[in-house]
Amino acid sequence: MSEPDNINLMQLQAASELPADKKFYFNGFTVAISPMDCAIVLQYNNQPIALLSTSHTIAKTLVTQLNGLISDFEQKTGQGILRLDEVQALLSKESP
Repeated sequence: MSEPDNINLMQLQAASELPADKKFYFNGFTVAISPMDCAIVLQYNNQPIALLSTSHTIAKTLVTQLNGLISDFEQKTGQGILRLDEVQALLSKESP
């Protein structure tokens, strides 16, 4: 295992041991950007539960890494994952 992979594994292990009030499940989000930073509001059932503030560089790196993870998952499983807007468009179509 490479050193970055080992560090990531150690970070995941440490995160799994955090107290419950430091762990979040979210099923929605809102994002905003300012000249100084980016904000991500995590939501659970349309209610805000946490605010993440980060630099533009970290936000872009997060997007890149998430895209890579999802693309790899889709390729390995042979299943595409729909975005929320795609699911909403499909559900809003009238059935015959």
